[in-house]
Amino acid sequence: MMRRQKGWVILAVALAIMTVTPTAGLAVTICDVQEYDENWGSPLEGQTVTVQGVVTILPGLFQPLRTSFFIEADDEDEDDEDCRCGVNIFSHNLISLALALGDTVEVTGVVTEYNGTTEIVFSNALDITVIGLATAEPEPTYMSLNNIPFEKNEGRFLRTIGVVTSQAEWYFYIEQPWSGAEVQIYQSNELIDMGVFAPGDTVDITGILVQYDRTVPYTEGWELSPRVQEDMTMAVPPPPPAPVFWTDSALRVPSQVFRPDGNEVIPIAYLAPERSEVKMEIYDLQGRVVRTLTESEYTGHSAIPELHKPDFYVQGTNGWDGRDDLRRLVPAGAYVCRLEVEDTDGQVSVSTAPIVVGLKLTD
Repeated sequence: MMRRQKGWVILAVALAIMTVTPTAGLAVTICDVQEYDENWGSPLEGQTVTVQGVVTILPGLFQPLRTSFFIEADDEDEDDEDCRCGVNIFSHNLISLALALGDTVEVTGVVTEYNGTTEIVFSNALDITVIGLATAEPEPTYMSLNNIPFEKNEGRFLRTIGVVTSQAEWYFYIEQPWSGAEVQIYQSNELIDMGVFAPGDTVDITGILVQYDRTVPYTEGWELSPRVQEDMTMAVPPPPPAPVFWTDSALRVPSQVFRPDGNEVIPIAYLAPERSEVKMEIYDLQGRVVRTLTESEYTGHSAIPELHKPDFYVQGTNGWDGRDDLRRLVPAGAYVCRLEVEDTDGQVSVSTAPIVVGLKLTD
């Protein structure tokens, strides 16, 4: 009888060990998990994977009755230091985890899609391993609003600035007039008061980008969710920076021979401050002006999004058809395009670029 009981005890212990031993997963990166297919869902959906990342949101903030936290890591296949990926780590059970912001963890779980949100669903505490203790809290990545609502940024810890437009009890929208984009700011927990701002306020927001879209393909429903009240503050867009002339890149001309006798026009692009005086001329190698392309105040508009409006530097385009001021074709040879820019403070910058004119060779 004692032998039989001992056998049952051994079997029970073995079953218990089998129950809590974590399942080995396919070693991938968070960016692999956040890749998307034709339905904008993860191609790894349903697979058991193991990923590593830094904790950006602690358990208990977004899901008080379940376990949910976020991790983020650099894309190992990209050289860009700002190319990062984040993901939600989720369990339907309330599991106690000793984690700190900035801890590096290894997670094993099943890749799942929930209304557009990609999650790694784990089973028990043994599926989470701390492999590096935090040395500092993670810093959010600043993004302009027009760059935020994309699948590659889902789950990332981000920061942005915008103007409050519409408002409700659980959320409000912000937009950037200088970029023409907007995003919903969603109340992630009951400790956050969304009513502290009013339409027209310029706000600085830090949070996690999540998605809630019930319809396939998952392309909409983007929400930036603050963690705590301090993640939302009043902000004032910074003033435009002092003018700095880009003498090496203010003038851009293709380095190719062009044929005006074949009705070709060589494109010329340049950068200049708004409201500056711009003069662009073509010279021959004897220093004579053969053509004045523009001589006026430049008031172009830039579509480059920044924190301020208007952007200080704006791009202009022009072209030369290989003719002089009397509309005659110039001889084949080398010429110089000269750009002179005078800003509103009287500072002058000059840039030059060579242009080679060719002619059709006779048989």
